[in-house]
Amino acid sequence: MARQDNNDFLAAFAIGAALGVGATLLLRQDRPNPRKQLQKRLKPQMRRLRKSAAKSARAGRIAPRPAAAEGMEDDAIRAGRELLAEFRGEVQRILDEARGELRELNAGRGPRDDGAGLEG
Repeated sequence: MARQDNNDFLAAFAIGAALGVGATLLLRQDRPNPRKQLQKRLKPQMRRLRKSAAKSARAGRIAPRPAAAEGMEDDAIRAGRELLAEFRGEVQRILDEARGELRELNAGRGPRDDGAGLEG
């Protein structure tokens, strides 16, 4: 009977661990999407431009699009550069981690018998 209790406990523990891992994976935040970040940064600018255009249309004049569009272009370029810098940093971090893991694996293997070990 004690063996059955042991098996039941282990089964319940395994099921609980699996459910805990599943819940953790479901509840973690997604990584930010660069396109959505750019849209989020540009959204206030677009609202401002739409309000300005609507206001000008009600007043019977044409909205000053070139100046507004120029400011928006500058913001888009700046946001693109920021996203590119973040992307480069992320790629560099991934490469550094991979290099570190390769060095650890290489160090764990020790010197090779044929003298053809990796030098870094």
